Amino acid sequence: MTTSAMTFRNELKERLIDFVWQQWCRLGVSGASRRGNDRVIDPEVLLAFTSEIGRYDARLFDEVLDWLATNGSWINTQRVSAIMKQDKTGCPQVMGAMAAWMCDRDKSMKWRGIAKRYHAESQSPSEFLFRNAPDGTMSVVEEPDAHFARYGLMRETVQTRDMTQLVNMSDPANVIFRSRALFGINIRADVLVYLLTTEGGHARRIAELLGFNHMRVQSVLSALANAGFVTVRTEGKAKNYWIDRERWGPVMFPDQAISPRWVNWRPFVRGLTSVWREAWNLDDARADEYIVSSKMRVAMRKARDDLYASGIAFDIADDRNYVAEAYLPIFERDIAGILEAMTQ
Repeated sequence: MTTSAMTFRNELKERLIDFVWQQWCRLGVSGASRRGNDRVIDPEVLLAFTSEIGRYDARLFDEVLDWLATNGSWINTQRVSAIMKQDKTGCPQVMGAMAAWMCDRDKSMKWRGIAKRYHAESQSPSEFLFRNAPDGTMSVVEEPDAHFARYGLMRETVQTRDMTQLVNMSDPANVIFRSRALFGINIRADVLVYLLTTEGGHARRIAELLGFNHMRVQSVLSALANAGFVTVRTEGKAKNYWIDRERWGPVMFPDQAISPRWVNWRPFVRGLTSVWREAWNLDDARADEYIVSSKMRVAMRKARDDLYASGIAFDIADDRNYVAEAYLPIFERDIAGILEAMTQ
């Protein structure tokens, strides 16, 4: 791979890692974050993405483990598994190892299911957890961590710094956690957050965005409607559900100065994952600027609809206006703009 192509991939990696860092810092990971953003963070989608992108930054990865040790009880592990399976995001092998590590720290059964499920799928030969190059090259591991070794992943024994803070429930980005504190880690809590931060919708659409079973979401919405918490509008054969946010918002989130806004994180992360995997899998022996530009053009075309589906306004250039390697700096500009828009 040419020097400029290698620089491109490293810069893309650093942009994605910085973006993930920012999200985790809002949740309580030690570090500086950009406060004031009112967009709801989806912890399960973020954790799934981190199981893949975290392999390129050991410090980020271990700080997330530290966060899980402190706040992991708030994670819906069944939802993590469902999202990874449906969206083909994250690394099951890594997620299984993270869950196995958590089993020693959380005596409930929630992490055992995901640890067992992904252990059965981990059939590949041993490889290094942290990646500095596509072949996984890194220094020799002297004291392998037993939890990760069972999943064929070699790394030093985990040593967390215990610097993670408890989730700040008054931060508008963390309304999912507040709802779960009120209603439990279940479909009802997440459906209510969606209704309180959007204009509502029908059961199938809400289930699709949240990653839950359609009929179970329908059951929750019907129960909320019967109890008078939400209103039903019938349009043809569809039933749309919405909630009076001016009435219920202050009740649910009384100490929040600004109203949180929903982000469709699932399609957004699918798009980022598609772009990153294409970049990481570039053939080092052949990847000059022309090939890199061509590959990224194809990747962006595939990811465009998913990225736009986030609901956040940003621009993606029409690649037809740029020939050959002239597209590469346009791609880099677009990615930078997309990630900046998501953290502003």
